[in-house]
Amino acid sequence: MCWFLVWLGVSAFSRVAVQHSRTVGFRRFCSVVPPEEPPPTAPLTELSRLEIRTGKVLEVSVHPEADGLFVEKIDVGEEEGPRTIVSGLVGFCKEEDLLNRDVVVLCNLKPRALKGITSAGMLLCSSNDDHSQVEPLAPPAGVPPGELVTFEGHLAAPIAPGNRAVKAYGKIADDLSVDDEGRAMYQDIPFMTSGGPCTSGLKGSIS
Repeated sequence: MCWFLVWLGVSAFSRVAVQHSRTVGFRRFCSVVPPEEPPPTAPLTELSRLEIRTGKVLEVSVHPEADGLFVEKIDVGEEEGPRTIVSGLVGFCKEEDLLNRDVVVLCNLKPRALKGITSAGMLLCSSNDDHSQVEPLAPPAGVPPGELVTFEGHLAAPIAPGNRAVKAYGKIADDLSVDDEGRAMYQDIPFMTSGGPCTSGLKGSIS
């Protein structure tokens, strides 16, 4: 008789323990916090496709075959070294003013030969209404060469250099300008770096 009562007690205890375990497990399952949804991704736009980077002019000289062009070596943070960029800034800037200057470069236009020298990008500058004055854009002091310039509300997704990037630039070029505060803008969105917006001392269009 004693063993039967013991068996009943053990069985009852086992059933209670199992039920408690199930209840606790169910409560734990129900109390699991669902994972947070990822933040919304900015849309892919024509501006997204452009690769605009900060740079530093390491060398500058007049083009040997065209005295209206400068040939610049610009560090944009690439392992292979500085890029060669040809720009029509003779008459607007002195060589000594460009040398060691911090600049902003559009890096993924299709490379093209200008009087025998291939230009691998475009030095972005602002100009006044009649284009009698031109000034290169500048990143904030302390921003290293090679930093990607970003635009709030636009996904940063640069594409490879080529005709598609040229097409993208053509679609947004008219909306690039320097505002009254000296900030480089796409419409009402500043060219942004880790140190703040890119700027120019000359209000006007950007090209």
